[in-house]
Amino acid sequence: MCRSIGHGGPQSEVRLGLDAHTLVLEALSAHITPALIDEVLAQTGRREKRCRRAPASAVMWLVLMMGLRSDLDVPAMWRQVCGVVHEMLQRLGGQSPPTKSALSQARARLGARPMRQLLLRTGRPMSAGGEAYTQYKGMTLVAMDGDKYKVPDTPANAKAFGRPSTSRGQTPLEGAYPQLHVNRLLAVGTRLCLDAIVKPCNRNDHVAAPRLLESVRPGELVLWDCGYYSFGLMQRACQQEKFFLGPVPSHVVLEPIKRLPDGSYLVKVYPSPNHRRDDRDGLLLRVIEYTLDDPARAGCGERHRLITNLLDDATYPAAELVALYHQRWEIEIDNDEITTHQLDRAVELRSRTPSGVVQEMYGVLVAHNAVRAVMYEAARSIDVDPRSLSFIHAVRIVRETIQTMRDAATAQLPLLYRGMLAQIAAARLPPRDGRIHPRVVKVVRPSNFPVKKPEHRHWPQPKKTFIDSIVMLN
Repeated sequence: MCRSIGHGGPQSEVRLGLDAHTLVLEALSAHITPALIDEVLAQTGRREKRCRRAPASAVMWLVLMMGLRSDLDVPAMWRQVCGVVHEMLQRLGGQSPPTKSALSQARARLGARPMRQLLLRTGRPMSAGGEAYTQYKGMTLVAMDGDKYKVPDTPANAKAFGRPSTSRGQTPLEGAYPQLHVNRLLAVGTRLCLDAIVKPCNRNDHVAAPRLLESVRPGELVLWDCGYYSFGLMQRACQQEKFFLGPVPSHVVLEPIKRLPDGSYLVKVYPSPNHRRDDRDGLLLRVIEYTLDDPARAGCGERHRLITNLLDDATYPAAELVALYHQRWEIEIDNDEITTHQLDRAVELRSRTPSGVVQEMYGVLVAHNAVRAVMYEAARSIDVDPRSLSFIHAVRIVRETIQTMRDAATAQLPLLYRGMLAQIAAARLPPRDGRIHPRVVKVVRPSNFPVKKPEHRHWPQPKKTFIDSIVMLN
């Protein structure tokens, strides 16, 4: 008899077989429970009819681990899922783990649907609201945005997702790697992903926007960028009693029909020029037109326009909404956290088939949610905004704790979990200082941005806060 490994019980013998019902990454199981994984497998029809060496529940943990440990190969990640000590004892007992090809086949049997459903089932419950940083005047803040991820250069991936293209002068150029386009819906206050749509790289944001809007709840306020502007999307939001705030493209003509005391004005937006001419089926919206008077800020002196269906200027003052819109950058920051810190690979995804790519992408987002949920729990323990904690530090602590808890005695798990939360809570970020950096690149390569030069090192900094630099145009 010896101390237990994982969930074997405080005095149980070490089991050489893999028990799918007790296999779990304890560091994340407070937010992704084995029961939830079983429910998702049953919902998607992926529960096994016979016992396998790589059961579907274990494969789901493997895909989730792929989103956390981009530095490991798949067999090494399987050892992390099962426990390194467990795997060593299996070898001593004459049992070999599944081969790399067997794990690949197990992933193919699982497919992408269970991981997508797991994302949908984890995002909302873990994005608990109520705190000031999650809301604006009772409306939960969410944001939409898209990002691209490089995938391995295989004929199947290139056919399914396509390559980005550009030109230099008269010479057309094609990207070195296929890419997929991911549109996400994010809870602004916690940076938890609520929904995501995976598309080929050349699909624009309008394709996925209506489906993402379905995941926005009535009464929530969604922030989106210029690429989402469309009559159809704004009309859907109004019909579904959802609020939105986003910029207006510069070419769009909007005629004021009523000026409001705060400098904003009401307009009617139409589905087509013919509808505008006949004044048919117009949508009454509010436009906030402003500029910035701090020379150090991007867009100083330029005209900026935001459009919203929050029509009451007394309840929702224009200057507040201008400042509020810039919280949309939370999803831009989150995109960078995933690509730069969580994945940290030149080619972000590793799957060589389209179905594997989609499955892996959803696994990355589920893993991201798991880390963000643990950060939220750690932040609540010390009563701070979870966005004030270091994401890369949290990822490192979770990676370390996963293996520690996998191989620990069951009785030690609660203590280790509390220790993980304390470690994550200890890494506070300094307050954002409002610095401005030039949009330049250090590496000389084909780029839309200029190369960094000595004069960029001491870039002029703002002399006012953002809200103090807002000037309404009326």
